[in-house]
Order: sequence, then C-alpha cells, then structure tokens
Amino acid sequence: MCPVKVHKWADIGDKEKEHMWAAVTDSFTNENMEAYKEHVLDHMKELWRKWRSDLLRYKIIHKKLTLKAAYNASPPDGLNKSEWQWLIKEIFSKREFKERSARNSNNRAQYLKELMPRTGSKPFRQVIWDDLGGNNGKKPSLVDVFYSTRKKGTQLPNAETTQKYEELRETMAKDPSLSQVEVVQQVFKSKSRDRVVGFGGGIKLNDVRGPQPSRVELQTKLNAANKHNEVLANRVEEVQAENNEMKERVSLVESRMKMFQDALVSQLNVTIPTSQAGSEMQE
Repeated sequence: MCPVKVHKWADIGDKEKEHMWAAVTDSFTNENMEAYKEHVLDHMKELWRKWRSDLLRYKIIHKKLTLKAAYNASPPDGLNKSEWQWLIKEIFSKREFKERSARNSNNRAQYLKELMPRTGSKPFRQVIWDDLGGNNGKKPSLVDVFYSTRKKGTQLPNAETTQKYEELRETMAKDPSLSQVEVVQQVFKSKSRDRVVGFGGGIKLNDVRGPQPSRVELQTKLNAANKHNEVLANRVEEVQAENNEMKERVSLVESRMKMFQDALVSQLNVTIPTSQAGSEMQE
C-alpha cells in the first residue's frame, strides 16, 4: 500500500497518501473520521520507517549478510526483486544512512536496558489510545506514559525504573510550569531533537511542545528586534545630546548671572551674600 522506491516519507505524493487514507476509511467507520486523518498518517509514517529499519535489521544484519550478498538474495515477503535491490542500493548502501544507523545504535546502547519499555511491538501511541484515555481525547502526562510502558503487571520491574519514575514525579511536582520536554531534559539529560524520551518513537517534540517557528520566522523576529534596538539607540543618543545642550545652556545662564551679580556689587559697593543674591535679583 505504501510506496517502496522513495528516499523518505516526504517524497510520497498526496495522491498516494490519499490512497492510503482511503484504505483506512474503507476498513473503519467513524462520524469524525476526518479528524483522525493527520494522526493516522503520522502513525503510518512511523510504521513505514520502522518497517524499512526492520528489513535491514532482520533480513541483513541478524542474518550476518553483506549488502552485496543480500542484494543477490531472494527478497523478503511483500517485496519483489526490483524493490529489494532498490532499497539496498539507494537506501542501505548510502553513507548518510550508514552514519545515521551507527549514531542511532550508539544512542540505544547508552540507554539503560533496565529503563527500556516493556510494550513489545505495541506502539506508544496505541498504549496512549487504549490504556490512557487517548480514544476519549485525553492527553496523559509523561509520568503516566512512563509508568504504563515500563510496568510489569501493576509494579515497576526494577530499582532503576522506579528511581526514574520518582524523579519524573518530583520534578513535575516541584515546578509544574515545566513543559514535558524540559522535564525529560532534566531527568534523562536527553539531547535528542527528534523524539521525547518516555514517549516512544511515535511521539515527536512538536507533539508535546507545539510547532516551533521556522528559521525564516525567527530571522524576521530578530531583524525586527534589531531594528527596534537601533531606533532605541538613536533615541538615547538624541536624549544625551539634548541633555548636553541643556547643561551648556544652564552653565551659560549661571555664568551670565555671576557676571551680572559682580557688576551690581561693584556699582553699589556692597557685599551681597551668595544665598541672598538670587532672591534679591528675583525681587
């Protein structure tokens, strides 16, 4: 149903995605079906990406085959020879794909096995939907999702998982204003940009923190801020110049007042106290 010979999900055209959506609406009915379209297509994307990764993991790596040997071997079920060879040549053999796979493997190796989820092949989205009220529009907290995907029966299976669970609860209780992304970054020290630890591969940062502004939008805001700062800086310079001019005028007036006072004292041949000079002049 999903195209095979594409480099990434974004390369799949709208026509093909409408065909995939039609396959869903043919099998399921709901009065608000269109409201779930974006969510379902996002889930399809995750399943599609996982399927391609599993092809490499289980059909090549676990069988200890080289890419060349796999290229000449029989294709997996559901693929013809042309599709299988295209995947090996255009995806699995590319340097960028190998670097990303190595990086992901290293990231997984650094994650404590004791903290691994216990949902098997069941996606986190399905756990949220079935067990945490997602089918009723509820949005579970990170603590709820972490507990539900790590528990064994009704208990957490080990001390490491229990510790992280308590850290999550304490961090969220200590500062309720923290977003779930910020909680994860504090508790797990996560630097991942494409997913949220504790929510599984199907939940991205945008799902919990909302869409972020694009570089163009950020640059536009930065330019506007710089322009505003430039206007303020110019205004400060103008005020400083006006202040200096005012000081010069006050100094000139004081100088002239002193000259007038000296001339008056000289003509009258009297001494006028400084404190009274101003008052007498005003009179």
